[in-house]
Amino acid sequence: MEKSKAKCSSCYGMFTGIYGVVALGVVLGVLLGLPFKPETGYSRSELAALLAIGIGVAYAVLAALDWLAQTLALAKNPLPQELDLSDRGVAREQVAALAGNALLQRHIRRLLIAWGAGASGPQVATMAANQMIRMLVILVGEAAFIVVLLAAAVAFYGPSALHTLGTGLMALVALIALARFQLASKTAGYIESHLLARIGNDTPAAAGAEFAQTASKSVADSMAALAAAQAKFVEQLAKSQDQAAALGTKAQQEAAAQLSKAHADAAAQIAKAQTEAAAQIAKAQQDASAQVAKAQQESAAQIVKAQGEMSAKLTAAQQESAAQLAKTQDKVAEQLGRVSEIAASIDKIFKLQQAVDGTLKGVAVTDEFKTTLVELKRHLAESDQLLKNAAKPRTIRLVEKDNE
Repeated sequence: MEKSKAKCSSCYGMFTGIYGVVALGVVLGVLLGLPFKPETGYSRSELAALLAIGIGVAYAVLAALDWLAQTLALAKNPLPQELDLSDRGVAREQVAALAGNALLQRHIRRLLIAWGAGASGPQVATMAANQMIRMLVILVGEAAFIVVLLAAAVAFYGPSALHTLGTGLMALVALIALARFQLASKTAGYIESHLLARIGNDTPAAAGAEFAQTASKSVADSMAALAAAQAKFVEQLAKSQDQAAALGTKAQQEAAAQLSKAHADAAAQIAKAQTEAAAQIAKAQQDASAQVAKAQQESAAQIVKAQGEMSAKLTAAQQESAAQLAKTQDKVAEQLGRVSEIAASIDKIFKLQQAVDGTLKGVAVTDEFKTTLVELKRHLAESDQLLKNAAKPRTIRLVEKDNE
């Protein structure tokens, strides 16, 4: 909590930080640009005007929220009149009880921390004056920057509606700045009347004496507490040593008893395991012998059965082969007989062919056969000429005559 409070105390406003103003200004500039978007798109000057107007609107909104938050903080009266702030212890307690991060609360928290740490009244008053000066400088700087930015936005030749909005925003920023100046004045008066006037006007020497007295008292209290703590520690240490010794003896006895019991249990378990293992080995050997004998008997029976089946199959195969061989020999003998008959027929045909060839040779050498061939050639030639003449195209003429 103290770290976060110290971190927030370095800034002025709760809402008008530069990052928040710029981020919100960009968003508002985009939203303001939607109604004024031209058909040809925005120029660079128009975009700059929209951005400046957006930042101005964002600052006005956030500054108004900051003014409202600080007004509410001042109305809560964080330093009631019944507090005795001249007592530095009360001031330190009030720092722890003071909540919130408004400007007034942060200023009061810093001044109370300095007063509680030993600063004198004039030093605290100087710190309050410096805080007020820094606050006024930041207020003037913020307002001046926003007014200059809005004036530049009016000179960017944007839409006329943006010019009107920028002029109105300049007046609004000036009004908000005036309200914040008035609130700063009220804050300064509250700090003077409720804090500076009640802490006293002691000198640095008095503050140093009070600090030395407080420090010596704290040292004496610390030494007494340390002595009491040391005595109590020695007593507790002796008591702890006695308890540790008793517990160590008891633990040793219990460990020895447990070790003896563990040895006995282990020996009994080993003997039991050996007995069970021997019984299981004997049973396993008997089962294995019985299974081997049974397997040998089954193997002998299967071998005898297989030999009988194989002998029967071989006998049947031999008989079938002998029958097929005899049948095949009969078919071969039958085919050989047919081949002999075919050979005799071929011999007869060959002899007949020789006789026909001799007859044809005798006919071809006679005169009558030659004369017949000559006549046949002439007849074929005449037939060929007759066919050619018949195949030629013909012209048919039709002549009409008068009937007498």
